[in-house]
Amino acid sequence: MIEKHLGLAPGAQIDQESLLGAVNRLRDSGLFDAVDYYTRPGRTRGALILVLEVVERGPDLRLGTGNSDLDGWYLIPAALSLDNLTGHGEQAALQLMFGYRMTGVTAHYRRGTAPGDRTFWGAEIRAVANSRIYFQDGVEYAHPVARGGMNLHLGRRLGRSWSLSASLLMETADADSTGKVWRDDDVSGAAEGDDIPFAELPAGIAAGVGKRERTTWRADLVLDTRSPVYRAGSPAAGLWGRLRLGYTIQAKGDFPAASCDLRAYRSLGAGVLGLHGRAAYVGVDAPFYDRLYLGGLYTVRGFPSQSLTVPAGDEWMCHGSAEYRAPLLGDAARPRLVGLLFVDAGRSGEPGGASSRTAVGAGWGFRLRLGWLGYLGTDFAVPLTTSPVDESFHGHVSLGWSF
Repeated sequence: MIEKHLGLAPGAQIDQESLLGAVNRLRDSGLFDAVDYYTRPGRTRGALILVLEVVERGPDLRLGTGNSDLDGWYLIPAALSLDNLTGHGEQAALQLMFGYRMTGVTAHYRRGTAPGDRTFWGAEIRAVANSRIYFQDGVEYAHPVARGGMNLHLGRRLGRSWSLSASLLMETADADSTGKVWRDDDVSGAAEGDDIPFAELPAGIAAGVGKRERTTWRADLVLDTRSPVYRAGSPAAGLWGRLRLGYTIQAKGDFPAASCDLRAYRSLGAGVLGLHGRAAYVGVDAPFYDRLYLGGLYTVRGFPSQSLTVPAGDEWMCHGSAEYRAPLLGDAARPRLVGLLFVDAGRSGEPGGASSRTAVGAGWGFRLRLGWLGYLGTDFAVPLTTSPVDESFHGHVSLGWSF
């Protein structure tokens, strides 16, 4: 595992910069509590012997963060890590998640994550409860959905930049028969926490209520040419893209799903220009919690989360963002404070049916690096098109970047 993460081979040419880079890769692997090194002369002129002193990391408690497009960001306040117990670089952990609209627990095991590993595989068991947000007549509602099951995946790296993987998800999804008002609304008289009985739910939400046993097949083709060199907390150059195809089998109607996600980064002046584009589709029989929603931090900022889509969700969606990130305080590669300017646009709808108007938002924000939390962000955006709520701007809070 040390040889794989170092990326060095006997007889290779090396200088001080590449040596430090190799040792830092080993430190960043997370497999060791400490990595120290020194060098001594080899037997021939110009030869160098590298000596490493490492302290292996045993089972330990860690903290972390994460995010997903629909559930938003979340904290991992406790994670029991069991990485590399057999010396093969495997990753294993039991994690508790707590987020803006979700709570849950997951356990995962992964192999083949080290540099140079061609085949990778793993398994994950999770139980998550979240509140799916939707808007109706300007009022924000939340509908509880619990999901639990097992995911198995197997993949192969196709050279340096490409990888192909397949996964099988077997889960139970259970949408509650009642919803709640998520935020107060003085105009309608709705108060936060008010129950919405089944009889008053929107038709598309009511159709998804109940328990469903499901099996989902998924295939991912991934391209990753992002530079290991960072600027303003982002890759200084390169692309990341994913084509995902899936099919869900369930008693109440099977449905396909597809998405294409592309992200590009390029150094510009003192910062980085990031571009993001995504298009997605789901079948007509997908329940509301599997459908597509527009608006919010991960699609179009300047609008409340999922506010630009009908309550039951849409079948297709496309959105894009342009964002300039510049260091304001600290190291240029991973600064303590980053400033950003952005513009987002998106549209969603149903095939052959009415679609939403193109929504556009623009604004500015900051990212503050805080230890194990990573980057804590605030974005402030102005809606440049009609908004479903009466506000001149909308603020968003994030952990990490929107893309």
